Amino acid sequence: MALRFARLTGGFWRGAQAGRAWFWSLLLGCAIILGVFANVTVNRWNGWFFDALEKRDSESALIAVAVFPVLVLIVAGLGVVILVARETFQVHWRHWVTAKLADRWVGQRRFFRLSLSGYEPANPEYRIADDVRWATEPVVDFAIGLLSAVITIITFIEILWKIGGALTVQTGGTTLVVPAYLVLAAIIYAVLVSLLVTIVGRRLPGLIAARNEAEARLRFSLMRIRDHGETIALSRTETGERLAVARTYDGLVGRWLAMIRQRGRLTWITNGSGALVPVVPLLLAAPKYLSGEMSLGGVVQVAAAFVAVQNAFNWLLDNFMRIAEWLAAARRVNELADALERIDGEPPGEHLAVSPSADGFFRLDDITLIDRDGRTLVADITCALPPGATLHVSGELGLGKAALIQAVAGLWPWGRGEIGLPSNAFVTAVPHKLHLSEGSLRAVLETGHSLPEEQLHGVLRRYGLSTLAPSLDETRDWDRELATGDRQRLALARAELEQPDIILLDEATSAFDTDAALELLGQLRAARPDAIIIAFGQGAGFAEVATHRLLLKRAGGVVRMAQRQPASDSVAPCAASVHAEPAE
Repeated sequence: MALRFARLTGGFWRGAQAGRAWFWSLLLGCAIILGVFANVTVNRWNGWFFDALEKRDSESALIAVAVFPVLVLIVAGLGVVILVARETFQVHWRHWVTAKLADRWVGQRRFFRLSLSGYEPANPEYRIADDVRWATEPVVDFAIGLLSAVITIITFIEILWKIGGALTVQTGGTTLVVPAYLVLAAIIYAVLVSLLVTIVGRRLPGLIAARNEAEARLRFSLMRIRDHGETIALSRTETGERLAVARTYDGLVGRWLAMIRQRGRLTWITNGSGALVPVVPLLLAAPKYLSGEMSLGGVVQVAAAFVAVQNAFNWLLDNFMRIAEWLAAARRVNELADALERIDGEPPGEHLAVSPSADGFFRLDDITLIDRDGRTLVADITCALPPGATLHVSGELGLGKAALIQAVAGLWPWGRGEIGLPSNAFVTAVPHKLHLSEGSLRAVLETGHSLPEEQLHGVLRRYGLSTLAPSLDETRDWDRELATGDRQRLALARAELEQPDIILLDEATSAFDTDAALELLGQLRAARPDAIIIAFGQGAGFAEVATHRLLLKRAGGVVRMAQRQPASDSVAPCAASVHAEPAE
């Protein structure tokens, strides 16, 4: 899993951001190395100062006192450099990883394709927003800690070896010499504690991952109530929503308590070790100090060096919780990246073919649509529409409507047959309820490219939205402020500005009466006379002005399309029989 995460995020050091990445990496590494040597210098200063006190050497003690502020400034300055370099690096790395995942998730409409695929991980937006942070920021801290630990072990062991020396023990007339006994003691102590931590805390990463999953589920449940607040309030279903949130939170509490119990077991070891570490080196150095083999300054140096080495060896112990949390976050990020890679491959089973049509018609040739479980939604659709045609699809649309709209828009992967589009055709869909992200109306209408002010004002006027023209650049929650009818007018205006070749209307004027709906659609047709318009679920009035009409009927669990002749005999008729699973 760690290698998978490294492959996912390692491009930060190879792409356009490589210069920035390497600058902050090298600056941070150099500052860490210098910081360790500064700590070694402080340790040697301790030996110098306490030896001067023991010898009552006032001159040497005063010199040591005068040098100490310089050491403090150096240590503090290196700490500032490490802090700035670390946090700046964390921000840039997180920005790169977040942008990569967000671009892949949003790009090519993968967010929607992923929801259809059946292997979408839970709460992908939470993984991009929060899990990326928890998966990148600790890695920098781990790298700093590990590098510091390695250098600390190398430098401070030399102090233990040099000052501690060998321990001579007399037992029954036998002399036993233990070389570098303080070094051996530090290693043995650290290994024992690390083994205990690993054994006791092995279940913690899984428990933390389960807790994070439950946290995301609770957040999703609460967001669902906010997003559907009007429907819930009008239908008085708040009791069921409250019970659903309560069940979700009960599951979260259970996972939190399981994690707390595991952390409690781990705390026995961490607290016990924390109390022993400062005492053990003093006990080990006491015999040599009492025998006169070691000075007071040497005892202080040895004690500080032993604690430093112990902290370095126990890096795993000190960071076990953070490592567990990082593993959980990295696993969730990896799952999202794997799912995004998976949908870029071939869809499972049979799949539709999309190709340019030779005659400029829009064609559906023997189209059969199935869901991801293999159930047939629609079958054997054959249809040909010339430029400027209008197809009205009505009747018992069922699940096949959404699948057919998504197939024409290039989103539905499962099925057989071929969809023929005019060369370089641009397809747009006008939904029943346009989603407006928080921002300006100009951003909604311009759809990625700048348009003249007169054109924007003109399209708003034609679709009855003149009152919104002065507010084009105001940032509001338009999704809440605009009524359904205004959102549908805005969606039609947006479709005109996109200048599509094929327009899919999904109950796009359901908020209006027949005359108002026909007037709005007449504006769209006047603006795009050569566009092919396919309307699903429009009112009966629209059927009278359509050039092609298809009616769906259900009989014995089978939905069939009954063809009515187009207005012109020169246009190839549409014909299809559409099968659907009985409604459950």
